[in-house]
Amino acid sequence: MLVKVGCRPLNRAVENTTSFQEPEGSPPPLPVVEKTPWNVWWTLVWGVTLFLSWQTVQGIGMLIYMAKEGILGSLVEKKGEMSEVDLMALLMDGDLIGLLSFASIFVVCPLAWFVGKVRPHWGGWEYLGNVPVRWWKWPVYLAATYGLALGFGLLAPVIGVQEMHESMVKMATSTQYPILLFLGVAVGAPHVEEFIFRGVLFRGWRGNSRASLWAMLIITSALWAVLHVQYELEIIAFIFVFGLLLGLAREWTGSLWVPVAMHALNNGISVVVMLTTDFNA
Repeated sequence: MLVKVGCRPLNRAVENTTSFQEPEGSPPPLPVVEKTPWNVWWTLVWGVTLFLSWQTVQGIGMLIYMAKEGILGSLVEKKGEMSEVDLMALLMDGDLIGLLSFASIFVVCPLAWFVGKVRPHWGGWEYLGNVPVRWWKWPVYLAATYGLALGFGLLAPVIGVQEMHESMVKMATSTQYPILLFLGVAVGAPHVEEFIFRGVLFRGWRGNSRASLWAMLIITSALWAVLHVQYELEIIAFIFVFGLLLGLAREWTGSLWVPVAMHALNNGISVVVMLTTDFNA
């Protein structure tokens, strides 16, 4: 025998459940917190930290190489009397420079990402600049890089830059594995330098006004150019102008990867020229 169970009370219970409302007096939602990057001075501190970490990798690598090749022993025997020219000649090995420059990626770039990650309300990649870029912008900026490099190459003899710098000649003639030199100069250096200058320093020093934009571009480009003080003044001037172009690319695309690609193209051209030049001619 079937017994009908009344459904009305159950339906009322469901209705009462679905129509439940929060009691009066609930706290209002929290206000949206504005995202703020590191301030000017903290940005400078992080930039110096990244630079020192970069140089530490280079220094440790150099010491290991010097110990392996017996250079440290020679310095001890001569009581540090080895001339600076002779020492630099030993250390400007193309394979060594390439290997250390490439290895620096795995220290400096994660640390730069961490600078953004630990800042409240930011993400590591968001802080550095990782946004999609329309496909047609890539060939435009790469063409601009090639045009600037070509223009400087044509102008160089006119302004007095006649020969390749001796450090580049030494690296090119000493390398036994050209791929190492290419990886270091065309891959390692662009990543490390762009993560510092057009990544961390750009984000921290980029204000909301046009004046702050140009101040940031000039300061970061000048600091980057100073790193290449071993070159002639004309080449340092070219590096400064190239830095302005890299900064504008970072600003106009919102992506760090565009200046990285531009920097890699410029350095890649330099490495190809270094490796294909007959210095004995």
